[in-house]
Order: sequence, then C-alpha cells, then structure tokens
Amino acid sequence: LELTGMPIPRGGAAKLVDGFSGLLRDRGAELHANAPVKQVLIKGGKATGVRTTAGDFEARRAVICCVTPHQLYLDLLDRAVVPDWVVANTRRFRYGRGDMQIHLALSAPPQWPGDERFLRTAMVHVSAGIDGVSRAVNEAERGLLPADPTIVVGQPTVADKSRAPDGGWIIWIQLQEMPNYPIGDAAGEISTNGTWTPEVRERFADRVIAKLARQIPNLPGVILKRVVFSPADLEAANPNLVGGDPYAGACTPDQFFIFRPLPGLKRHRTPIAGLYHIGASTHPGPGLHGASGLMVAKDLLGSRGVKRAFA
Repeated sequence: LELTGMPIPRGGAAKLVDGFSGLLRDRGAELHANAPVKQVLIKGGKATGVRTTAGDFEARRAVICCVTPHQLYLDLLDRAVVPDWVVANTRRFRYGRGDMQIHLALSAPPQWPGDERFLRTAMVHVSAGIDGVSRAVNEAERGLLPADPTIVVGQPTVADKSRAPDGGWIIWIQLQEMPNYPIGDAAGEISTNGTWTPEVRERFADRVIAKLARQIPNLPGVILKRVVFSPADLEAANPNLVGGDPYAGACTPDQFFIFRPLPGLKRHRTPIAGLYHIGASTHPGPGLHGASGLMVAKDLLGSRGVKRAFA
C-alpha cells in the first residue's frame, strides 16, 4: 500500500467491501451475511462444511475460518477432534490492549495552530512525547483509564472531499492505549467497576475531546455529531476483537512470526484436513494486507490459479 501512496476508496471504507463483494459475485460466489457460524462440520477427519443460523453449507474443497484461536478450537469445533496440545496452547493465547474510536462530524475544518500543513495531513498524532506514550500504555496495562491518552486523529476529508458536505469536515479518533476492562481511572475523575458502561465511555471521550481542543481551539464549537465506540462496543460488533483488541491477539514475540497463531501450526493449516485458519490472529499478523488469505489461496490454487481467479 505504501508503494502506491496508501490509496483509499472514494466514499468511505464500505466501498472497499462493496468492491470485493462485487468481484466475488462476478466469479460465481455466494455471500451470506448475518448468519453466524455455529459449528464447523467434520466427517471422516475432514472439514466438510459449516452450520450457521441460516442452515448448513457444504464445502467442496476447504473450509477457511477468519476467527480467533479461541473461537475456532474452543467453540466451532467438536472437542473430540481437537488435539489436547492445541487446546492447551489455545488457552494460553493472549489478547492485547483495547481500542477506542470517536467519530466526529464537523461543520467546519479544524483550526490547527501555526502550520497549514495540518489541514493537508490525513493522520496526526497528538501526544505528550515518548514519555507520555509510555505512561499511558503503562496505565492501560494496569487496567486504568489513561490520564493523558495518546490521540490518533484521522482526517479522511483531506483525501476524499466527498465524505463531508461542502465546508464540512470529518475526523475519526483512535486510542490504542485502552484497558480491556477498566478497573480505575489514572486521573481519579471517572468511577469504574471493570466494565465499559455508556457513562464511562462518554466521560472518557469528553477527556479526549478536551485534550484535542487545546490543540484545535474551534473544535468544541463545530462538532455536529459525536459517535463513540468503546472496546466493549467493538467486541460486540466483531467477536474477533476480544476485549477491544484491534489486532485479534497480543503481538508479543511469543505470539508472532512462526508462533502465530499457535506454536506447532504451520502455513495456516490446522490439525483437521481441509480446514484453514486465516485472519489477524494468524501469520503474518494484523495489518492492511490480506496476506494470510492470499497464502491460503496459493496453497489451494497455486500461484497461477490465483492470478487466473482475479484476472
């Protein structure tokens, strides 16, 4: 992506999903949404399909699961077909800190101080320096709401004017130093009980906006709409984001490279024939690349088959 200038879809990220969906349908694929998978079906030691809330679907060649190890080996598969060592390693798989997102619709562009290049920059980081980042991470690791969070400010309107009416602006804020389950507040201002209640979510968002307003003086007066997603909200929307972890698993050395998702599992294969495991929990880890799916496609179709499929 960097080599091509980090392109983005005009009209929003949903357009990217629409584009991929169209490519698949053009090649004869059937897409079924809002039909959660309840079980991976196994017959004769081989994955033969999936059972969903909308019925059973048979696999002609392979079943490919984009889930966490916990979902795959502890929920979707019958315990009798999962080796004990896989279950043990799965139970040791850990998740990282939570993520929080704040989306703002503005009636006017933000008045960043001093340097007009801010209004031409798609992503701005606001922090108290490396010591401030370290402090916020430490607080989140201890289950505390950071007193001075690091703020990632995305400005998609910079690259795509169609995302806001004339004269308007859009900002999305990401905070990746959040406790999965807040047990306290480092600033001593917000009462918590270990859960992301709507009140905790909104009060912490107030803290973030107040900090950002010190950099963008006109921000409070131009906010038309604010939507906040806590780590709990993100997990509710996507079960791969356990505890709000956007990377579907802590990216520590013991859970990365050849050890992702689990030691002893290679090339996205599982102990069950015809069953493959892809996604952010697997090698090469999270990111905007889709590499795990490409690797499995090459394994199933060969490099020439992949090129023909998407020619």
